[in-house]
Amino acid sequence: MGGVSRYLRVQDLRRLRNVFFASKRVVDGQYAGRHASPQRGHSVEFSDYREYYPGDEIGDIDWKVYGRSDRFYVKLFEHQSDMTVNLVIDGSASMAYQAGNRESKFDHAARLAASIAFLTTKQQDAVSLAVAQGGLKHYLRPLGAFKHLQAVLKQLESVELAGEAQLADTLHDVGRQLKRKGLVVLFSDLLENDQNILKALSAFTHRGSEVIVFHVLDADELQLPDMAEAVFIDSETHTKLRLNVDDVRHSYRDRVRRFIRGWRTSLRARGIDYRLVSTAEPYHQALEDYLFSRATLA
Repeated sequence: MGGVSRYLRVQDLRRLRNVFFASKRVVDGQYAGRHASPQRGHSVEFSDYREYYPGDEIGDIDWKVYGRSDRFYVKLFEHQSDMTVNLVIDGSASMAYQAGNRESKFDHAARLAASIAFLTTKQQDAVSLAVAQGGLKHYLRPLGAFKHLQAVLKQLESVELAGEAQLADTLHDVGRQLKRKGLVVLFSDLLENDQNILKALSAFTHRGSEVIVFHVLDADELQLPDMAEAVFIDSETHTKLRLNVDDVRHSYRDRVRRFIRGWRTSLRARGIDYRLVSTAEPYHQALEDYLFSRATLA
């Protein structure tokens, strides 16, 4: 794979090499943590070789091949995945917002999704990807091969943000695609009807899957920027509104707090993990903090 991707770079692979991503729930008969030590060839069938890249274990290198080729390769094996991680990312126009030298909400979400896809594949588990854009726009079925990870990364890079996500419809369509329970991870700014999305997410938990929501917002959305006047443009309807920022700053802050608190409370009441992520926060820090808190609460 080489680690060359817009959303998954070599430095990311190095940072993630000792990180593990697991389910808290029972996953098709396997308890969380039961698949913590990936199978490495004793009860599985040899499939292929691929080049070594940062993050691989040194012990996985085939030294005989190195002796013949003077290049590092590791063995790949076919096996039945213990866990399926289903990534759903918001591809709506509102996810394109960015300010200053920060990346867009979508780019931030895509880096989180790419990292989780890598961790899942590294553990020899399966990962799928769904893009929400006017409903289910793109879907890659769950697989556990590194070639599939490349396809996931390529799909993330090719998304052209537009329109509304229609998350509830997307989630229902994803649910019809799933053949087994596992993890569903949603990345979105959640700027849609909350009740429809909550019902769609609850359907996964009712079927025994675990759901995680990364609520990705720009720093400007969390707190209005320091300026006197501004023109606010709805990225999906293109409606414009000119306002004196100081006149609405306090009421806006209270509204945003209620918005976030509403999502956090509603999701957690349904047994769904919630994590607010600001684009001002390094995405890898947000992921590492979440995984740490997840591990300590497991």
